[in-house]
Amino acid sequence: MSSTSLINGSLVTDANGRVRYSGVSSGIDFNAIIDATIQAKQVPIDRITANITDNKTKIDALNQLSSLMQGVKTSLSTLYGQISLGNANNIFSAKSAYATSSRSDGGTATSAASLLGVTTTNAAEASSHDVQVLQIAKAEKLGSATFNSTTSDLGTAVGGAAGSIAGSFDINGTTITVSSSDTLGDLRDRINNANTGTNATGVSASIVSAGTNQYVLVLTAAKTGQNITINNETGSVLSALGISDDGGATFTNELQAAQKAQLKADGLKDPSQYESALVASASDPLSTYGVTGTGNTFDLYDGSGALLGSVSYDSTDTLTTLAGKISAVSGVTAQVVTDGSQVKLQISGDGGASISVKNDSNNLVSGLSLAHSDLIIERDSNTINDLFTGITLSLYQAEVGTNINIAVEPDLSQVKTAVTGFVDAYNALKQFINQQNLTDPNTNEKAANAGPLFRDPVVANVETTMSSLLGNGATGVNAQFSVLAQIGVDFVDNNSLTDPTNNDTLSVDESKLDEALLNNADDVRRLFAFDFSSSDPRVQLLGFDGKAAYSASGYTLNIGSVGSSKERSGTVVDQTALLNDGTNSVGATTSGQFTLNGTAISYDVSVDGLDDIVGRINLAGIPGISATIGGTAGAYYIDISASGSDPVSISGDTGDLVSALNLTSQSTMAGTANVDGNADGSADGTATTSGRIVTVTDQSGAQGLRMIYTGDSNLSGVQVNFTVGLGTSMFYKLGDMLASNTGIVDAEINTLTEQDQRYQDRVDFMTNRLDYQRQTMLDRFTRMEQLLATLSSQSDSLTQIVDAMSAKKN
Repeated sequence: MSSTSLINGSLVTDANGRVRYSGVSSGIDFNAIIDATIQAKQVPIDRITANITDNKTKIDALNQLSSLMQGVKTSLSTLYGQISLGNANNIFSAKSAYATSSRSDGGTATSAASLLGVTTTNAAEASSHDVQVLQIAKAEKLGSATFNSTTSDLGTAVGGAAGSIAGSFDINGTTITVSSSDTLGDLRDRINNANTGTNATGVSASIVSAGTNQYVLVLTAAKTGQNITINNETGSVLSALGISDDGGATFTNELQAAQKAQLKADGLKDPSQYESALVASASDPLSTYGVTGTGNTFDLYDGSGALLGSVSYDSTDTLTTLAGKISAVSGVTAQVVTDGSQVKLQISGDGGASISVKNDSNNLVSGLSLAHSDLIIERDSNTINDLFTGITLSLYQAEVGTNINIAVEPDLSQVKTAVTGFVDAYNALKQFINQQNLTDPNTNEKAANAGPLFRDPVVANVETTMSSLLGNGATGVNAQFSVLAQIGVDFVDNNSLTDPTNNDTLSVDESKLDEALLNNADDVRRLFAFDFSSSDPRVQLLGFDGKAAYSASGYTLNIGSVGSSKERSGTVVDQTALLNDGTNSVGATTSGQFTLNGTAISYDVSVDGLDDIVGRINLAGIPGISATIGGTAGAYYIDISASGSDPVSISGDTGDLVSALNLTSQSTMAGTANVDGNADGSADGTATTSGRIVTVTDQSGAQGLRMIYTGDSNLSGVQVNFTVGLGTSMFYKLGDMLASNTGIVDAEINTLTEQDQRYQDRVDFMTNRLDYQRQTMLDRFTRMEQLLATLSSQSDSLTQIVDAMSAKKN
């Protein structure tokens, strides 16, 4: 029996995991033939796969490009003039404050930084303020009796019987229970536990060790300027603790009274009080101050200008007698106040009412320098953020007589930082673009280190757009400050560079930029930002979207159909009560009808209630008009509202219901508006209105402007002007290019992504087909091997038979 050599064969594993030998019977390495065939057919798959890889590399690069473009856009976010609350997002509104202290009496003033701190927001105006801190706010502190232990029960620790102190009391509405076994530490912890959570008492407790076996419980209010309220005592526990002998009405040991912050500011005067200059004595005759003769008078008036009374005085009067004469006038109180070693006359309107002194017939007012007192401003806290807009004062120390001047100025350093930040962001983008487009200087073809976006149309579009925006600069501004180079931001000299990726990047001449900011800050702002102005201060800019085009002649805004968007009646007790009910309804007496936006509404005061009027208005189907009942039980009212372009208009009442309703306008609306149209403000498609807001449409060159009108009547001929800074143009252009799906970068990424998906689908199809072809070829070769093996076996058998027959013959 013959044997088969396996030397030329090779091991094959098919798709089902079966192991076979290639060429065992035929001597043909069919595995190599199959591999060679498949490899040849794999070439187009490999080519498509390479395209997928290239596209992924491009997508990664496009995402990097997008990130860098977003970086430039972000760098412009505070430079382009964004309209925001308190100008928070406008770097040109950034402010810094400087404080200095001085005294007018020759004394040495404590440094301003030791007396107060100043912080500003962009809402602050460039200005100067004078402040004098008279008193800082303090938190109330209460002490207990002295205890000899913190671990013994309270009764024992205070020197009494064991377990003798028990009961309860409230701190700011929260009950504190004291058990007979409680120690001073227990009471402290219980008070502090009550000062937690949403209903915290606002009072903390601590134990102060005053000496050996001397401990005092101290209660401290969390907020300055506010009193601690302790009441509802049981078991005489407050008295036993040494806190209060009258249930909390007064305190036995008040360590620190609650104290409000007091200060003077900007020379503000108190309209309710007059005071004289300081004088030596209250008993000196008025002749000392230049008053002559007898029968002199001056008048006292209230805040409305009504005469309160006249005061008669003589040269022989003193401050004391004069104070008595003034106090005799109803509504006014006068007194002599001691201030150090001197005195002054003080005149006050009762209850803080405004008063004025006029018509002095002699020299009293001038001789005593009688004038309104400085206004004493009080706050509960030492942190004051509502005195000057955009400025927060933190009071540290009081010093009477020391004036602190606070100078608020534009913070140009923040503007400079923002400008250099833009330059850095732009340069990063430009360097990336340059890297993509590197060329071999010898062949002018793609360099080996060029990026995957070499000569990509998206990159070219971005580069061209950015260059154009920088070259065009700002429109409508001072020609001396219309491009970046004029403020010290210019292109680098490419001839001086060794790195081609830095070509056409920007550099900053800091001294030139500093000079421009110091001397022409507004021009620098206009170079970057959108700058709006209106000839009527009642028209203010709310926003813009970058589509508005500069016009040398400006635009004319006209607003029409201005009126009430909501009329509200007075309140009544019962919305269903008859209109002629003067107790529960409006008390109208005469039936009739009125016209509401051209539609007659009839009523019968002896039959209808407010709810009937509301129903009748709504059933009338007046376009854009609706009526509702509002309010709460016992205080109902009607609201008549307009939601269309026509305001609420009520006229022609033949009875007296309209007057009885006592309607008042709750808000104003602008019904129509146009830009460069009819002076009556009639709509022509150039603008839309919503309440007080006017939005310019794409039918006008001022497209995208959103303005608010705060007036209450029609308006015509308002001149609206604006300039468009390069920061504005670039910010919105970058926004367009980066827009999701519609922007050029995202669109290209989507295109490549979709292309890759189609490629992958093709690869998957072709790969599956090759796998099928490989298996088919393998099966055919295997069958051939099997057939050859069978034939070989048969041949061997025949050979054996022939050999056997031959042997027999021999």
